[in-house]
Amino acid sequence: MPTQQQIYARRRGVLLLAALIIGVWAYISIANPFGTPAQTTVTPAMSESATVSAEAIAPGDAPVCQPGVVQVEVMIGNETETLNTFGADEKPMIWYSIVNTGLEDCKFNVGLRGTFFTITSGDETYWSSKQCLRDGLTDSDVVLPANQAFSAQKGPWEKVYSSENGCNAEKNDLVPTGGATYKIKVEVNGVISEEKTFILN
Repeated sequence: MPTQQQIYARRRGVLLLAALIIGVWAYISIANPFGTPAQTTVTPAMSESATVSAEAIAPGDAPVCQPGVVQVEVMIGNETETLNTFGADEKPMIWYSIVNTGLEDCKFNVGLRGTFFTITSGDETYWSSKQCLRDGLTDSDVVLPANQAFSAQKGPWEKVYSSENGCNAEKNDLVPTGGATYKIKVEVNGVISEEKTFILN
């Protein structure tokens, strides 16, 4: 039977991990990488499989994730589900899911300074978050429990080009719609997702 001290230590580890992840996803919303006004309410969007392990450890004690252990999947949809087709009056929401496929918890940098979304069609890049306002973006390490998937905060893409003017609709033209096909991918701390295809009607 675990002692009271062991139980307290485990609970404290869980609370520390949860607080850190909430802080990271909150910063993702506030830092506004998608060129839209910062949200006033921040809730971390986690998958059902993202139950925090009772064995979670503080970030300073975790080993750094080894190359190939972390997998990232780009996501596109709306507030409630993933989609691959969007109507003329719909703004796609974009985000990513991240999972540590290793056998032990490990530390990984999910900071916005190293997170980049890219939307292309054919050989042309239509929108890249590298052109968004990125002043003040930082690194941020979190502990990824083994074999548990977490989802980053969703953000809207306004269906516009990005440019030297930034990423938002006020300073950029709308991209082609009417059945146009696009691909989206994300890079998080050097880990690049596979592309996903979607259509704008």
